[in-house]
Amino acid sequence: MSDDTLMPSEIRQKVLTQHREIEQMLSELEVGARQLREGEQEADRVKRAAYALRGILELHMTFEETHMVPAISEADGFGPERARHLHAEHAEQRAHLDRLVHAILDARAPTEIEKGVADLAQMLRKDIEEEEKHYVNEKLLRDSLMPTDTFGG
Repeated sequence: MSDDTLMPSEIRQKVLTQHREIEQMLSELEVGARQLREGEQEADRVKRAAYALRGILELHMTFEETHMVPAISEADGFGPERARHLHAEHAEQRAHLDRLVHAILDARAPTEIEKGVADLAQMLRKDIEEEEKHYVNEKLLRDSLMPTDTFGG
């Protein structure tokens, strides 16, 4: 099945898989930053990894906007508002990511790079947790033809 015809459950699974991959990249970036402080890693390599992660995150957000937003928009009566909220969150995330990654790229001392990586990791882990709680769940992204019960009954 192509990405153009993904079922909501497939979208959910792909987003969750991407989140786990992003978390793995974050862990590797954090290890690299610690190794940098200990003299076991080159600053340029850590900076390149942070920059590359920013690109991966852009692809991930684009996937969500292309596939997840339409699915959550149709999930229930709150779908359009939920979609607007996710777009607003992504705009804020993009700006925040750019600031954090540029701080890492501009950092001169290993401790500055490590702090930038820690800030980036904290922000992304929090965003992933919130997104999975509010958007990437079986209540919203399921294959049922019937909308979810918005009144909980």
